Amino acid sequence: MPLRDDRSHRTYEALRQEFPGKFDLVDISKWKPLSKSELLLAHTRSFVEALFDSKKSREKVIECFELYDSSGKPNRYNPSLAKKDLAEMVEDILLQGRGTAFSMKEALTEGISFFLGGGMHHAMADGGRGFCLINDLVIGIRKLQEENLVKKAWIIDIDAHKGDGTAALTCDDNSIKTLSIHMEKGWPLDIGSGEGPWRIPSDVDIPIPVKGEVQYLDKLEKGLTELREIHSEHINFAVVVAGADPYEKDALPSSNKIRLSLEQMLERDKLVYHFLKSRGIPQCWVMAGGYGPDSWQVYTQFISYLMREAE
Repeated sequence: MPLRDDRSHRTYEALRQEFPGKFDLVDISKWKPLSKSELLLAHTRSFVEALFDSKKSREKVIECFELYDSSGKPNRYNPSLAKKDLAEMVEDILLQGRGTAFSMKEALTEGISFFLGGGMHHAMADGGRGFCLINDLVIGIRKLQEENLVKKAWIIDIDAHKGDGTAALTCDDNSIKTLSIHMEKGWPLDIGSGEGPWRIPSDVDIPIPVKGEVQYLDKLEKGLTELREIHSEHINFAVVVAGADPYEKDALPSSNKIRLSLEQMLERDKLVYHFLKSRGIPQCWVMAGGYGPDSWQVYTQFISYLMREAE
């Protein structure tokens, strides 16, 4: 799997060098992974219980990250080189979910936050899929709603892949509305994916055809306008699933049906940012998909833009 563990680090280091003294690391030593009760805000009890069982959780990780192929051979995974047991990954992912929840609350205070992680938008109620073990987006929003900090929210998904997990989890929830701009063809909407909850529509879906990059920004702007027109009442929070995988240098084969330039990626992010800012809606951005050695460039240029604008 070409998801590099250095994209967050490279983004942070590039920004720290560009803006000396402007960035501090948050001490997470006292953070605790998401609890069972928090996970139940989005997931079934059977799935949540499995995540806290060492044997079953290992199976859930293997399934979610597709670590073995249909013949039982390791896929994107070499057990002999593993640095930790697969079951231990669950705690790391639940800790990352805590980071999403923390960042959401920061956005309410600061107006905007950008979490260098999170965005697990493919996870369904009964299990993970597409490299997303839990749905930190829905969990985080529902936590804020429980605390009466948020009434209604938008999830604006600009990852290359349809935000199918969030659409499925919120299809009957009038307090969370979803927009997804994504590849018209390819996973999770290809014929080979079969039928399932991943085909449940978002409140606003914007499919982009192959070679449709020239239409991308116009379609996104129209989609945002539609979201505002049909779902604007009492919206007081937004999460942006800012996948870098529409970038033309992204290394994941299943993302290659949208190929935006670095300049187009910045215009994409600016469009969403100003759409929310102009309406006074607090916004939390999460990384979501971004694969290969160049994905950090997408996040860095946007956060750099935000810093320069603030100055």
